[in-house]
Amino acid sequence: MLASLPSSTGIGAARAKARQALTAGLQTVGVLDSSSFASLHPGYYVVFSGVYGTLARAQRAATAAAARYANAYARQITP
Repeated sequence: MLASLPSSTGIGAARAKARQALTAGLQTVGVLDSSSFASLHPGYYVVFSGVYGTLARAQRAATAAAARYANAYARQITP
């Protein structure tokens, strides 16, 4: 996860954050609506980079991403 923005800021703000992450060199960047996922607090747009099969892989990727995009962290997201 790279950023969480309140839904009230609008999807455009979340997409702008996603573009910043792409400009910083991160790949597979996207935006989720947290209200669609039971494991996330509803009411936010979540900017993410990558989808990983294990938490260990996600943590390694988050560490690498943090060098390019501050505050990146791994988080398991479930439907």
